[in-house]
Amino acid sequence: MLINATSWLLLGVHAHGVLHVGAHDGEEARFYHGQGWGPVIWVEMLPEKVARLRARFPDTTRDLVVEAACWDEDGKLVPLHRASNAQSSSLLEPREHLTEHPGVSFAADGWLTTRRLDSVLPGEVDFDLISIDSQGAELHVLRGLGSWLDRVRWAYLEINTKLLYEGAALLPEIDAFMGERGFVRVARKMAGDHGWGDALYRRLTDLPRRRRLALWLRSRLWHGAMRACVPRKMPPWDNWAFPW
Repeated sequence: MLINATSWLLLGVHAHGVLHVGAHDGEEARFYHGQGWGPVIWVEMLPEKVARLRARFPDTTRDLVVEAACWDEDGKLVPLHRASNAQSSSLLEPREHLTEHPGVSFAADGWLTTRRLDSVLPGEVDFDLISIDSQGAELHVLRGLGSWLDRVRWAYLEINTKLLYEGAALLPEIDAFMGERGFVRVARKMAGDHGWGDALYRRLTDLPRRRRLALWLRSRLWHGAMRACVPRKMPPWDNWAFPW
């Protein structure tokens, strides 16, 4: 996570259940479990990583592993672009990623059948925090949540300001989609100048006015601290239109 665990807590993140799409090796498990957040639903599209995750998390009441290539449409065949570092593998064709990270190569590796999250998740699961790292396909994944997004209070998303993958949604489009559903971006941290980073969103519609003001102040203080630490690498604040 580019926005580290301490920052999450300073910004007031709390959850009673987590949906994590793009599980990779489940690196965040220690943090989630340490905060008492659960159950955690791990969603991963690479079969070998799914097998490792299921071996690591045998208790399905605490950690449920779901194998799915998440999209906003069920049953669509899409090519898998497998990356040499595994974590950059995507359902979208790499574009500027090839120049931003020349040490990572891609190879076509067959086809995957897509699933919407609202059709693949068990009906009894409960979560109010989502984390999505799907290498440019974040907007497709969000749309595939359907009405399940209504239960979410916090969303931690990988974002792009450069077209690292063909057809990827860039940050303004993600902001607009989330804003239409009652969310505001409260934190953002970029990975240098490579055109990608992480952003944290909070739903405001369930917060009274006083708590919205407290969140706004926390967010400003956090960004101010980050800019003081690395002033040349921090982006400008550009999402302070909090609906009061």
